[in-house]
Amino acid sequence: MFGSQFSLYQFFVPLFACLMIAKAFSRYFRHTITVRELIVWVIVWSGVSFGALFPDFSMMWLSRLTGIKSGFNALIFFTLVLLVYGCLNLFVKLEEHERRLTELVRSIALKDFNQE
Repeated sequence: MFGSQFSLYQFFVPLFACLMIAKAFSRYFRHTITVRELIVWVIVWSGVSFGALFPDFSMMWLSRLTGIKSGFNALIFFTLVLLVYGCLNLFVKLEEHERRLTELVRSIALKDFNQE
């Protein structure tokens, strides 16, 4: 099941992943995250747990998925792509919030100016 040898991280990483999934459910039930965010948390931490429990299979699968022969290189590439995507997504959201804040400040300023 776990290959030829069971490593310590194969115990602690899934345990930590279970704690993170439990935290996500707790946040969902307290209405601080949406269903979509809950699903993302569960998928990500389940994937991390699966990768820790079955490292050889996950590396082989990832290298086949990306077409990169080395599993470690595929992991680095996949991680970099996800990080860049996340940064760009945050940048777009930040720009949108800045635009909305500017519109709100203008609206309040014009309202205050018209009341004087």
